[in-house]
Amino acid sequence: MGKILVVDDDRTIRMLLKLILNKVGHDVLEAFDAKTGLSVAELESPDLILLDLMLPDMNGLELLDTIKKNKQLEKIPIIVLTGSTDQENKLIALRNGAVDFITKPFLHEEVLLRVKTQLKLHNLINSLENAVSILEKDLVAAARIQKSLIPSSPPEGYFESIHWIYEPSHKVGGDIFDIIAIDEKTVLLYLADIAGHGVNAAMLSVIVHRFIEDYCDNHPNFELGKFMLELDKNFRFNDFKLFFTVTAALFHNDSKTVEITNAGHPAPILIAEDIFELKESAESIIGIDMLKGSTKSYNISSGARFFLYTDGVTEATDDDGQLFGSRRLMESLYKYRNLELKNQLESVFYQLKTFNGSKEFEDDISIIGIQFQ
Repeated sequence: MGKILVVDDDRTIRMLLKLILNKVGHDVLEAFDAKTGLSVAELESPDLILLDLMLPDMNGLELLDTIKKNKQLEKIPIIVLTGSTDQENKLIALRNGAVDFITKPFLHEEVLLRVKTQLKLHNLINSLENAVSILEKDLVAAARIQKSLIPSSPPEGYFESIHWIYEPSHKVGGDIFDIIAIDEKTVLLYLADIAGHGVNAAMLSVIVHRFIEDYCDNHPNFELGKFMLELDKNFRFNDFKLFFTVTAALFHNDSKTVEITNAGHPAPILIAEDIFELKESAESIIGIDMLKGSTKSYNISSGARFFLYTDGVTEATDDDGQLFGSRRLMESLYKYRNLELKNQLESVFYQLKTFNGSKEFEDDISIIGIQFQ
C-alpha cells in the first residue's frame, strides 16, 4: 500500500477519496490548497499525488510544474482530477508530467484501478533505479580492481625502456596485461582482451591475471607453448561463457631473441632499423579447444621497438563510423619512431583521441611499447 496526498479544495471530494483509499489500506494525506499541498509533499514525500486543477490560491497546472521542477519531488507520480469538459487542461497536464487523470464525478473502482496502476509503475521504476545504482557501484568496484592489477612499474634490467597507454572505456571491459620476470635473463609480457563488457569480463580478467601469476611462479622452466595450452585448457568457454584473445612474448636477453605466441589477438608490431614488420596472428582464441601452442622466434637488435595493443585501438571510430584500423596505427607508430618511446606512444594516443573525436572510447585502449637494449 502507498502514501497518497490528495490536493483538492473541496472537502467532500477529499473525504470521499480518503474513504475509498483507506478502505484498501492506503495512507491518505490531505491539502486544501496548493501552498499546503506543496508543504505536505516536501515534508512527507508521498508515493502518489492526486491533484485537482482548480485550486483557490494557484492553478493546479502551476503546482504540477512546481513539483516537477523540484528535485526532491520530481519523481512522484501525479494523477490530476479534472472536470468532464476540461479536455485542454488534461492534455496540458499530461504534457507537463502528469501520469494520468481522473474525471469528476468518478467511480470508486476507477480511482482504485488508476491509483493501483501508477503505484505499481512507480515501485517498478524505483526498483529498476535501485538495481541500476547497485550495478553502477559494482562496475566502479570492478574497474578499480581491474586497474589495480596493471603493473605500477616494470621489472628493471630487461629493456632499455618500456611504456604503456592504458585507458579503460566508460564501460568496464577486459583488457589485462603484465610483465613477469621468469629468471635473470628472461621476462614474459602478455596482453589479454576478454570479450564483452561489464562485471563478468572484468572479473574474468582478474582470474586470468591470477592464473598467469601462479603459473609463472610454479613453472621455473617456463615454456611459452605449454603455457598457452594451459590457458586454453583452464578457461573453456563452456565454463566461463566468455572467451579471450591473448598475445604473449618471451624475451631472452642472453640470446637477444623474442618468442611470440598469439591466440586470436591483433598482431604485434616491430620497428627495427627503419624496417616495419607486422607479425601475423597465428592461432585460435582461448577457450574453444583449437589452440596448438605454436610459437615463433625473432632476433631483436639494439634500439628496436616492439608493440602490443588490443582491438580497442584499431576499432575506435571517427564521427563517420570509419575505423582507426591497423594500417593507421602502424603509420602513426612509424611516423613518431624517432621520439623517445614514452613520447612516441603519447603522440600515437593523441592522434587516436583526435580521430575518435568527442566520443568516449567504446572499448578499453591498451598499447604497450618496449625498446630493446
